[in-house]
Amino acid sequence: MARQRTDDDDAPIEDVVERLDDQAARRLLANAAEWHEDVLRSVRLAAANEGERLAVLQAAVDDGLRTRRHLDYWGSSAWARDAAPVVDALAEEVASDPSADLVVLLQRAAGHLVKVIMRADDSDGMIGDLCRRVLDLHRAACAAGVAEPQALARWMVRFAFEDQDFFEIDPVAYSHALGDKGLAVYRREVAKRSDPADAPELSPLLRDMYAGFPSFAAKYAAERLAIIDRDVDRLVELVGRDLSSPHQFQRVAEALVELGRPDDALAWTRRGIAETTGWQVAKLYDLAAHLLTDMGDLKGVLELRRHHHERSPSASTYAALQSAGRANGTWDAERAAARTVLADRDQAGFIDALLADGEPDEAWAVATTASREFGASQWLRLAEAREPTAPAGAMWVYLRLVDGVLERADKRAYRDAVRHLKAARRAATAAGRAGEFDEHLDGVRGRNRRRPTFMAMLDRAGLR
Repeated sequence: MARQRTDDDDAPIEDVVERLDDQAARRLLANAAEWHEDVLRSVRLAAANEGERLAVLQAAVDDGLRTRRHLDYWGSSAWARDAAPVVDALAEEVASDPSADLVVLLQRAAGHLVKVIMRADDSDGMIGDLCRRVLDLHRAACAAGVAEPQALARWMVRFAFEDQDFFEIDPVAYSHALGDKGLAVYRREVAKRSDPADAPELSPLLRDMYAGFPSFAAKYAAERLAIIDRDVDRLVELVGRDLSSPHQFQRVAEALVELGRPDDALAWTRRGIAETTGWQVAKLYDLAAHLLTDMGDLKGVLELRRHHHERSPSASTYAALQSAGRANGTWDAERAAARTVLADRDQAGFIDALLADGEPDEAWAVATTASREFGASQWLRLAEAREPTAPAGAMWVYLRLVDGVLERADKRAYRDAVRHLKAARRAATAAGRAGEFDEHLDGVRGRNRRRPTFMAMLDRAGLR
């Protein structure tokens, strides 16, 4: 006999627990701890006094953040969920009582998690997220000034160079905790592992990626030490390299921003815009616009966005110019020229811009008279925008899209076809063209009668 539902089935669990007396709550908690290791760890941590807490935490780290099993995709997710309460407990300790011993324990936790990742299918990144969180907690604990600087430096280098290559350890973020003595040890240990003589053993691709350093960790450490030293020439050498691509100029500019030199950063973005080409130039325009906005130079932002739009017109450059024009109160004067440039050089982008501006009829006129054909996704956006005012035209677009997707024979194509047919039926009903839709649907079913999966999907959707 099925159990009858009660009001408690939908009540928040906090409200249900509130009605338990202390003895019942303790009994249930003890039973849960016997059956579930994560509950047992949480109970032991909650019950530990101040003197016992770190020892209990270490036991939880060693028990809950290690495994000798290989974890498949689903096993990795389940393991990460079970391990999360241990990281939560570490976070509580960092917030309430950071200490040198806790710093060492966080390093131990990070080491355990790295070893688990190496034996796991962490495709969803849940174990990696736990490790990133532990490293964030480690930085926070060290920022409290409790770490032993020289020991910290040695761990940072060992973890970055030897233990793993998934996570970066940024000496800039640790510079206060390291102090002069710790930084001296860090530099010395990095130098031992950064001898360019080791680089020829790398493949040509890696040798180029590492810019002559024997590893990414060595290259990264050198770049971050240049930030600490405020050595602009060294930064340009390391991150700018031959200054042949927009990305290199972007990295130099970002480093100068980090050093608190926005004027110099802006100059480097402008130089990159002038001297390089390719899709990554857009990132230089964005960075320059951000810098100009921070400086309060809205006119400069407008000029920059106009230049970008005229150089590489697209729906995105149009939108950026529109935003800058509105901020300056000059968009009405900019609009016509911006649209002309877009219409002449990127008709697909022009249609998207018109749709974004809430002008579907104008977008439709461009699409139906254009000298080129557009993709299915753009026609779908046009149909959806036009459907409220011109449902008949939208219906025929949806039906053409059905014929297009059914050139493939797979479940994804069938789902898309069903979705388009339902939209076409909706538009046909609004336009008073249900008979034409039914006739077309009969043709679709007739042409695809040897696709039983598709036929069944049509039936389930009520498309008979």
